[in-house]
Amino acid sequence: MQNKFIEREFFDKWTESKEYDVLTQYGYDIIISEFRRLIGNRLLKGCRAIDLGCGTGAFTSRLFQNSEAELFGLDISAKAIQLAKQKERKINFSVGDVESLQFEDGFFDLVVYSGILHHFPNEEKCLAEGFRILKNGGCMLSYDPNKINPFMWLYRDPSSPFFSKVGKTDNERLLSAQAVSSVMKNVGFARIDTHCISGVTFKTVESQVGKMLLPFYNIIEKIMGTLPLAKKYGSFLICYGEKNGPLHD
Repeated sequence: MQNKFIEREFFDKWTESKEYDVLTQYGYDIIISEFRRLIGNRLLKGCRAIDLGCGTGAFTSRLFQNSEAELFGLDISAKAIQLAKQKERKINFSVGDVESLQFEDGFFDLVVYSGILHHFPNEEKCLAEGFRILKNGGCMLSYDPNKINPFMWLYRDPSSPFFSKVGKTDNERLLSAQAVSSVMKNVGFARIDTHCISGVTFKTVESQVGKMLLPFYNIIEKIMGTLPLAKKYGSFLICYGEKNGPLHD
């Protein structure tokens, strides 16, 4: 089970002094272009969409930009949500637990997990909750660090000689496409697609080793994004799944 106290304390402390906004605009654009390719018409007027693990809204506001859908964001950190509300008023931000959502069944057309699945020792419960609140025909999308990407292993895996706990919580782990796909299938998702992308560059990391390596990483990451092998070995794992049935009941 996820240690929620650790998560809340980590992100409350982070957002005391700054927004949680670690990617470059180029990095955001890479993820968002991939998401929009998969989302289809689920951000149009009359739809509802939610970003789970929205933090201070850095990704949320970019993904939902110019959308006419009814928009929501949820995070475990009250301080992050306070900052998100100050920044973006057209999105309904709230504090909550992704494993126990206070929304009725079939409420949303789109559920997004903003880099949070890897913060759970077992992602089944939070994926099951996302499935529950989706309408028939709705879809989920997530992005998380890819377990078999060499750079993610070097920076994030405890067995790496460059690993540092700075800037990470004890709940975090790397995810594989096969493992997440299996859990998605177990909770009921259909038309599952898991693949990887690269080109997701960072503007900041917390550890000193990470800071030294970041310029080199960003150059390699951009090059990797142009290569076919990024679909398997890219830095971020993209997961997509649908809830069977027509889009609107």
